[in-house]
Amino acid sequence: MKLLRSLSSRLVVYWVVFSMLAFFTVPATVLLPLAWLGIDDVGYVRLEGHTVKRARRILLNALRQRPDGAAYVEMTDELRAYSSRNPEFRYAAFDPATGVVFEGSSRDLVDYFSKELSRLEFLGANFHILDDSNPQSRGSMRMVQTPFGRFGTIVYGAQFHWDDLLFWLYYYPTTANVLAYLPLCATLSLVALVVVRKNLKPLRASAAKVAEIDLNSLDQRVPTEGLPSEVVPFIDAVNAAFGRVDDGVARQRRFIANSAHELRTPIAILKTRAEKLDEAPIKHEIERDVQRIQTILEQLLVLAQVEERGATAPMPELDLAETVLAVTADYTPIALNNRRRIAFEAPSVPVTANAYKWAIESVVTNLIENAARAEPAGGMVLVRVSPDATVSVVDHGEGVAPAHREMIFEPFWRQSETTPGTGLGLAIAKELIEKQAGRIWVEETPGGGATFKISLKK
Repeated sequence: MKLLRSLSSRLVVYWVVFSMLAFFTVPATVLLPLAWLGIDDVGYVRLEGHTVKRARRILLNALRQRPDGAAYVEMTDELRAYSSRNPEFRYAAFDPATGVVFEGSSRDLVDYFSKELSRLEFLGANFHILDDSNPQSRGSMRMVQTPFGRFGTIVYGAQFHWDDLLFWLYYYPTTANVLAYLPLCATLSLVALVVVRKNLKPLRASAAKVAEIDLNSLDQRVPTEGLPSEVVPFIDAVNAAFGRVDDGVARQRRFIANSAHELRTPIAILKTRAEKLDEAPIKHEIERDVQRIQTILEQLLVLAQVEERGATAPMPELDLAETVLAVTADYTPIALNNRRRIAFEAPSVPVTANAYKWAIESVVTNLIENAARAEPAGGMVLVRVSPDATVSVVDHGEGVAPAHREMIFEPFWRQSETTPGTGLGLAIAKELIEKQAGRIWVEETPGGGATFKISLKK
């Protein structure tokens, strides 16, 4: 049933089914009621003229042939029952070549046509006997092919009964009628298929437009020009939904930015108070934790600014090596206080990239903090800027298992409950880099450890 999910295939199937019902029931449901009402009955056939087909069928079923080859009409149960229901019913069968009337036939019916049989072959004719007292009586003469040969048949005086409708419904799907229906059905099915596909082409274009919209382009709307009127309310509803989501995301971003901004002051106060503590191992741990919290807050503020500006302004060009060097220099005292060293490598020529300086500073700060925590005491973290605008932050700690190298960038992911941090830093860093058309990933450090890399567009 998967095929019927397509609107065009449904239309074709529905057309075939209902056109077949209409085509093969129209005699019983349309022609007979019209004859009963006398509408468009040009030949004045009336209902009695439509029952002759059933009468002829009953006559043909009663034809028999003796061993000597002579044909006759047998009074079968079917013929007897039909004659009982139609007291004025008469019938005859004859050989048109010899003029011999078959036994069991009404000879007088043949006599009406006897003078013409030598000159004419009646392929089919409806008639009424003028001296018949019933003006509604109708008859039919027709040549038919039977298992015994080609014979003439005449039926007359049968009255129409409404169960004749069932006969019409059963016998109308003849080979000729089916062959007449098939090309009509095929042609109109093809027309239906072409019409549906052509009219739904704009809808496929709208679907492609919807597929392009993400959180960074919620302000876009799907055009309704050229769409069928039946589809326009759906597209309007989709556009309205995008509008509501856009408003909700904007409110959420403003809330996060405002919250982060409000937290900057208490964090700054906490950092100042930590600096005034007496020298002790706990002081350095508090300073490191405060710095981590401050970095996350700064990242949230930077993310809000990137989202606000990214859609309206092109990213500026910056000196990547100079920016990363400044961050490395700022964090070096903190690393030294925690018995770690930081080394910096960069080409002798400037390395430029298209990115926001404050966004790169925020991400690199986060990566250096993580590397300094992972680096064993007395070890050295390496920060490298490559000519292809790639920043690498190398530590020699436990490293990141291959199975976790994608998961670590998910929000709130931590390897275990004992792992320090909130699990937000790398998630925010990834979003910041991707919003600047960059990429961030992690590799294994030769000899052990983790190497985080950022690649930016030059």
